[in-house]
Amino acid sequence: MAGVQSDPHFFEGTEKLLEVWFESTKGDDSFDLRNIGRLDWEHLLRIVRCEIISKSSSDDMDAYVLSESSMFITQKRFILKTCGRTTLLLAMEPLIRLVTEKCGDHKVVDVFYSRKKFAKPEQQHKIHRTFEDEVHHLDQLFKNGAAYTLGKINKDCWHLYMLEDVPGVKDPDQTIEISLKNGHFNKHMFYITCFISKI
Repeated sequence: MAGVQSDPHFFEGTEKLLEVWFESTKGDDSFDLRNIGRLDWEHLLRIVRCEIISKSSSDDMDAYVLSESSMFITQKRFILKTCGRTTLLLAMEPLIRLVTEKCGDHKVVDVFYSRKKFAKPEQQHKIHRTFEDEVHHLDQLFKNGAAYTLGKINKDCWHLYMLEDVPGVKDPDQTIEISLKNGHFNKHMFYITCFISKI
């Protein structure tokens, strides 16, 4: 980026998280984001500045390990987590076009974007340099967005953007994140299996 001195030893670990819920405008049960092929996702992720490393699928979800974190696709939900200098919000409009092209008529039912305060915001693309810039970009796409900051703005804080006045959500819209570190893989899998069976 012009005018920005980049530290070659610094990596921005703060993750940007984007969740988008879609719904068919025809009430069509065949609407399914998982019908979008890997090549299409790879093209979209080039805009974000990351790439697919591997994919794993279940009956309910396609999960992708990315060079800069992860992506999850369900029938109606798109979840993308990235870190570093990725340009996650630049993919919003291409995502909506891709869903229209591959899945048909739809509406965006809900959007959730969040991230912690960056350690070095000056090294981010201009769309992500400040939370105000991110909110401005999202407000160009959605008329009913609401932006919040939790915590001390001169210390660590968390930025959130979501849609307000979302009409009755029919499907569960919670996301649970579990971080397991420094353990044995089989023990982690046992815990995850037990936890998921209780949901």
